[in-house]
Amino acid sequence: MNTSRIATRAVHVFLAFALAISLFPTFAHAEPSSDTESVASKFIASGREAQARFAASGNIGDLRDVDAYQGGGGGSMFLMASPTDPSFDLRSEGVVTSVKNQSPWGTCWAFGAIAASETSIMSELGLDVAIDGEVDLSELHVAWFSYVPLPAGAGSQANEGIHTVSTTDAGVLDQGGFPFTATSVFSSGIGPVSESDVPYRNKAGNTVNDGSGTPVYYAKTGDWTVAEGLRFAQALELEESSVLPSPAGKGPLGEYVYDESGTRAIKGELAAGRAVEIAFHADTSRPGQLDPPKYIDLVNWAHYTYESVDANHAVTIVGWDDAYSKSNFLTGHQPPEDGAWIVKNSWGSSSPSVTFPHHTANGWGVNGEGYFYLSYYDKSLQAPESFDFDTQEYGQGAEYYLIDQYDYMPSSGTTAVQFQNPTAMANVFEANERERVRSLSCETASPNTTATYKLYRLNDGYTSPEDGTLLTTLSETYEFGGYHRTQLGSGFEMAAGQHYSVVVTLSTGSDHEVVYDRALNEAGMKYVNEAFPGTNLTNYAVGIINGGESFLLGQGGWSDWAAVVAVIKQGDPDGGYGPIYDYDNFPIKAYADPLGPEMVTVPDLSNMTEAEALAALGQLGLSGQAGAAEYSDTIVAGRVLRQGIQAGTNVAVGTPVTYYLSRGRAAGPVPVDLDTGGRGGTLAAVGDTTMPVAVPLAVLATACVGAAFAGRLRSRSRY
Repeated sequence: MNTSRIATRAVHVFLAFALAISLFPTFAHAEPSSDTESVASKFIASGREAQARFAASGNIGDLRDVDAYQGGGGGSMFLMASPTDPSFDLRSEGVVTSVKNQSPWGTCWAFGAIAASETSIMSELGLDVAIDGEVDLSELHVAWFSYVPLPAGAGSQANEGIHTVSTTDAGVLDQGGFPFTATSVFSSGIGPVSESDVPYRNKAGNTVNDGSGTPVYYAKTGDWTVAEGLRFAQALELEESSVLPSPAGKGPLGEYVYDESGTRAIKGELAAGRAVEIAFHADTSRPGQLDPPKYIDLVNWAHYTYESVDANHAVTIVGWDDAYSKSNFLTGHQPPEDGAWIVKNSWGSSSPSVTFPHHTANGWGVNGEGYFYLSYYDKSLQAPESFDFDTQEYGQGAEYYLIDQYDYMPSSGTTAVQFQNPTAMANVFEANERERVRSLSCETASPNTTATYKLYRLNDGYTSPEDGTLLTTLSETYEFGGYHRTQLGSGFEMAAGQHYSVVVTLSTGSDHEVVYDRALNEAGMKYVNEAFPGTNLTNYAVGIINGGESFLLGQGGWSDWAAVVAVIKQGDPDGGYGPIYDYDNFPIKAYADPLGPEMVTVPDLSNMTEAEALAALGQLGLSGQAGAAEYSDTIVAGRVLRQGIQAGTNVAVGTPVTYYLSRGRAAGPVPVDLDTGGRGGTLAAVGDTTMPVAVPLAVLATACVGAAFAGRLRSRSRY
C-alpha cells in the first residue's frame, strides 16, 4: 500500500508555509525481520520499568524520561568568561532581553525557551540591547503549535501531535511543558518567529488592569488562536540544543545527589553566551506568591527547594554567584553551601517590557526587576537546556527551505535503549522537488555520544536503507544529549522523486543506543488520572508511523520500525505493562535547499538534420518539436533553418524547443500542398516535376521509411 508523506517547507522570516504531499512507495521488504519481536522486547521492558517507577513515586517525570540525560559535564569553546570565575552575569554583557509576564497562561516553559533563545542569538550576533535593541521572539507561536496537532489535510502524518482534552484557548495554552518541547518544534521548522508577527495577546486587545487602571497583561477573554498557515514560519534555524546534566542528580535508589558536573555544564553554556532554561519546583507555578512561602525568601528573593519534588515551573538562568550566601535563604531551610544562579523569571517586572503591557505594576523579584536567586543545591532542578541558532541569515529576506522528516509529535523527553550489538536507525525520504541536501540531524540522550551519519542515494526498487550509492559518511561526538545538526559541506543533489536514506548509528562507549520519542497516548492519560487523580492530565499524544518510513537495524537485519512498534503496542504478555504510549518515527531529519528546475543551455541547431537536432536536444534533456517547414535560399532541404529559442539561452530541463526545417530553394509556381491520404507526406510541384519535400520525422511515424528511424531517435530523447 502506498503512503503519502509531508515535506516541510520551513519559511524564513515569516512566509506562508506549504505542505507538499507525494506518494511514497511501499518498501520492497516491509515485513519485520526475524528478530523484530526480540528487538521489540527491549522497548517493552523500558516502558514496563517506567510504569513501575511511576507506580511507586507518582512522579509523572518517571513516565516522561526527563532524567534520561543525566551525567557528563564540561564547558564550551569561545567563552565570554571562564566557568571558574567566581561570578558572571550575562546582563552585564548586554545580551539579556527584558523580563516579560506569562499571564494569563501556564506558558512558563515557552517563555523560558524563548528568553534563552533570544540571549543566545544576541550573543552570537554580537548585539547589545542598549545599543542595538532587543531580539524579541514570539512565545505564543511555540506555545500554540506545541499543543495543536497537524491538520486533517497533512497527508499521512495528519492528526499527529499533542491533543488537548479541550480545544479552547485555555485548553491549548494551559498545558505546561519542558524545554525539549520547544526543541522538537523548532527543529521541525516551526518557529521561532518575531513577537511582532505573533504577539502574546488576544486579538481583541482585552487587558487586565492593576488597581490604578494601568493595563499589566492581556486578558484570557478574546481570541488567542494562531492561524494554521503560520505553523511552518521561522526566523532562524535551530542548529543545536544541549540538554545538560542537572545539578540535582539521582542516586541508585532515586535519591537526591548533588552533581557538580551539572553545575559546571551550566556555567560553561553561560560563559559561551547561551542562557539556560531550567525547570524546578516553585512555591507556585503562576504569578502570585503563596503566603506563607515554603521555599523562597521574599526579602532576598532567594529560592531553595529542600525536598526532592517534581518540577512545576521553568525559568532562565543568566548568571551565577559562587559567593551568594546560604544565609540569604529561608531560615531553617538553608542549602548546605553558598552559591546561587541568577535567574530571569516570566512573572513581569516594574519596568515595562518591549511588548506592552507585559509588566507588573508593583514589580516582582530583586528590586522589582523580575530576577531571583536559585541555589546550586536546589533538589528539584531538572532538564537544563540551551539553544544555538544559525544566525548567518538573520534579518535577510524571506525564502523557504525543505525539511524531510516524519516526527511531528512534540517531545516530552527522549527515550534511549542500549544494545551491545551494532544497531542503527534510518529514515527513508523521497525528494518532492529537486533539492540539495545540506545538513542532517539526530537526537542523543547520553553525554559524549558519537553519531555516525551515512547518506545513501537509493536504487530503484531498493530493498533496504543501504541499497544504493553511499554518498558520504561522517561522525560527530556530542558532549551533551539533545538535538544536533551536522553540515554536509557543499551538499548532495537529489532529483525530484529520488529516494534517499539517512542512516544513524549512536555509540556510547561499547554500547549502541536507539533514541526515540514516546509519549502518553489517550489510554495513558486515563491511566495516570485514574492511578493518581490529583495529576489531572489534560493532553495526550498521537504518533503516526507508516510503513516504509523508519527502519531499525538489529542482528537479523533491517526491520520496519512500524512493524516493531506494532509489536511494542501489544504490550507485555506477562502483564505489568499496557499500551499507554504512542511512538514516533526516529528523530532523524534532512535539511535541503530547493534548487528549482535543472537548467541547461540550448544548443545551436543550425544546419543540422532533424535527427541530429533531436539527438542534440535529447542529450540535454530537452524535447524538440517541429514547426512548419520554410523555404530557404541558403539551407538545403531537410536541415534546420532556424529555432524558436535562441542558442545559448538557459532553460529548464524538459523545455520544448521548436525547430524549423528548410524546404529548400523556392522555384517556379507557388508550391501547392497535395493530400497524401493521411500518410504524413507532402509533395510540392516545381514546374512540371514532382519532388518530395522535407517532412518532420514526428509526422512520419506511420510511414515505413520513417518508423524505425523515429523510434531509434525517441529512445535517445527525454520526453
